[in-house]
Amino acid sequence: MVFQDYALFPWMTVRQNIGFGPRQRQLPRKEVEDIADEFVKLVGLEHAANRYPSQLSGGMQQRVAIARVLANNANILLMDEPFGALDALTREQLQRELLQIWTRTRVTILFVTHSVEEAALLADRVLVMSAGPGRIESDIRIDLPRPRDVSSPEFNAVRRELAQRLTSHMAPARVSETVA
Repeated sequence: MVFQDYALFPWMTVRQNIGFGPRQRQLPRKEVEDIADEFVKLVGLEHAANRYPSQLSGGMQQRVAIARVLANNANILLMDEPFGALDALTREQLQRELLQIWTRTRVTILFVTHSVEEAALLADRVLVMSAGPGRIESDIRIDLPRPRDVSSPEFNAVRRELAQRLTSHMAPARVSETVA
């Protein structure tokens, strides 16, 4: 599970955070080190492997959180608005990196987001949930090739469809007339 707030152990280095799960599974120390090094490299943090979370940017912390889950040999990566607290440039960078990680690992990712563009960019399938009680309102397949061009007409058609599905249950806003 990857959370919006990273949930890293502040007293552990990047390498130690990533190796936590394998260590808990009581794998041999050398194997834990090899796994940690593999995933440090996968998320591009070799230069920061011995730093503590407080010494990392938000984007770097989120990469550690993703690597920590993958180091546990996860079949499914659950991500609850993992990029929501990041600035726009870091968010775009991590979206690209997540797609690269997915390309290499092919792990199933369940990604919760409130961003229509992020859903259209990352997903093969989008489930639109109702406001409450939570239930699936729409199930939309996205058959666009990767990498996706956010400025293409095809991408924008998908984005419009998703936005329409999200707002279809809402009453149109009324504009009140004022007399000058």
